[in-house]
Amino acid sequence: MKAERFSNFHAGFFQSIDDPCCILQVTASGALRLVEANPAFTDEALLEDAQWHHVLHEVAVGCGELRFCLRRGPAWIEAHAFRLQDGPEPVLGLRLRDVTQQSIGVEKLIGARRIGTVGVLVWGENFGLVDVNEGFQAMSGFSAAEAIGKTWQELTPPEFHEASWDAVRQVLTLGEAVPYEKQYYRKDGSRWWGLFAPRRIGDKVVEFVLDVTERRNAEEALRDAGRRKDEFLATLAHELRNPLAPIKNGLQILLRTTPAEAPAQRTLHVMDRQLDHLLRLVNDLLDVARISAGKVRIVREVVSIGDTVARSVEAVQPLVDARGHRLTVVLPSHDVLLQGDRDRLAQVFSNLLSNAVKYTPPGGAIRIETSVDQGEVCVAISDTGVGIPPEQQSAVFELFTQVRGHQPHSEGGLGIGLALVRSLVGMHGGRVEVRSGGVGQGSTFTVCLPKPGAPPPSSGDAADDADPVSSVPPRRILLADDNVDAVEMLASLLRSAGHEVVTTFGGHEAVTAAASWHPEVAFLDIGMPGVDGLEAARRIRAHPGLADVRLVALTGWGQVADRERTRVAGFDLHLVKPLTAEGLRAALSIAAGVDEPAPA
Repeated sequence: MKAERFSNFHAGFFQSIDDPCCILQVTASGALRLVEANPAFTDEALLEDAQWHHVLHEVAVGCGELRFCLRRGPAWIEAHAFRLQDGPEPVLGLRLRDVTQQSIGVEKLIGARRIGTVGVLVWGENFGLVDVNEGFQAMSGFSAAEAIGKTWQELTPPEFHEASWDAVRQVLTLGEAVPYEKQYYRKDGSRWWGLFAPRRIGDKVVEFVLDVTERRNAEEALRDAGRRKDEFLATLAHELRNPLAPIKNGLQILLRTTPAEAPAQRTLHVMDRQLDHLLRLVNDLLDVARISAGKVRIVREVVSIGDTVARSVEAVQPLVDARGHRLTVVLPSHDVLLQGDRDRLAQVFSNLLSNAVKYTPPGGAIRIETSVDQGEVCVAISDTGVGIPPEQQSAVFELFTQVRGHQPHSEGGLGIGLALVRSLVGMHGGRVEVRSGGVGQGSTFTVCLPKPGAPPPSSGDAADDADPVSSVPPRRILLADDNVDAVEMLASLLRSAGHEVVTTFGGHEAVTAAASWHPEVAFLDIGMPGVDGLEAARRIRAHPGLADVRLVALTGWGQVADRERTRVAGFDLHLVKPLTAEGLRAALSIAAGVDEPAPA
């Protein structure tokens, strides 16, 4: 019979299809007879279903082809029925596909449409909108009629097109995309942030969206607050440095002129130590702000770990002596070299030693020990101090974090030293760890740094410990700063050592004095009103008779960008207030053509 011959002709084709398929014949009585089926077709009972029977009969005698979706028990079946052969007993082809999961998605979609806080977008052919729910309308300001027909390119700002194309590619290849955030246009042209999650459902792409504008604005406000905090800390450090400069210089004058046996000498030394401590706090504040802003650079060179530890110990030795501690230093039998920033590493160890001194009761023991193990140089600083509770040890390196409840409030500190230590060690590619048995059992902080192969350091003389003011021949020195106290104190210090000094209090006055008096060295404050230090330096450099004057920038600002501005303006040296002995030595040495390294 024809049906059998047709079946034989197409048998190979049907057998190769994975979906359930069959060939049916509608008999003269209207019954459905199964002629052929592939192995995937196992549900012959559906041919007796009245609903299916009616639809298939319509295909046989009417439209000739139909796609439809009917429930079969708990499942949803998509069917494609098509007429293969006409006649009094037509032959039909039937292909089935289980779309239960897609239907569940549609049912979920219908439920989601009713949730006002979830936007639903249904994309059709060429990713044009065919439907949106009320949630999306509320988010965007578009009515359904205004939104339908728009493409995602029309709704998305250009800078987010790349992310959207990535999502489109994922949907087309994987059926769904990883949720992502982008901005959308509102009807009024403003923007809002959405969290989008698209997935394919049937022949459509459905995208669910949450309005996250409020969260994104809060995050931006937090970032802005962080930036303003960093700017505040940098400005605070700068403003604190200005009044500290004359205080430091005044103390140096008193220490030089007060007899060694005078009772006031001890008081002056205490004041000097405390002022140095205050300066370290100010510098730490500035460093924290600079690190947070990504403005700190590590200057790598060959560093002797023994020399670095010695510098750190020297810096804190007066504090150790004042509290009656026993300080033990253990170094390897041979010098250990590594690549690093000598000033920053000394700062790391000084901070850790200062903490050990501060949080150890008077008469305690502090030990600093250096070891080399498996390509690492480790420096461990131990103390017999107050210790750290186990539950707080993981947080001690966080900015502004203090160990609470186990030391007097006055000893709590600012909570920036250990955060600075962790940042600086991390910039060297190292790590810092803390161990403590708990309250009253002391602490050990260990810094481990990578030890690459390094050439031996070049030979050179040790730093000159002589008085930086009187250890150089007398100079002709011009001072310019609108802070009268700072100028007068520095001038007094320099004059006491035999230097000839002229003081001015503004940039214009400094240029005039330089032209008439011809100094060897000129110290110029950068932040003077009117003609500032940068402009004054440019005018001095442009004067034909002042080409050999050495210019020193003296300022509270010490970031990389600040140093670059002074260099471009013509300065020979950039020093940060308050002026240190090393800085003063470097400034006075350049007049003789000796380029001493400037302090950081």
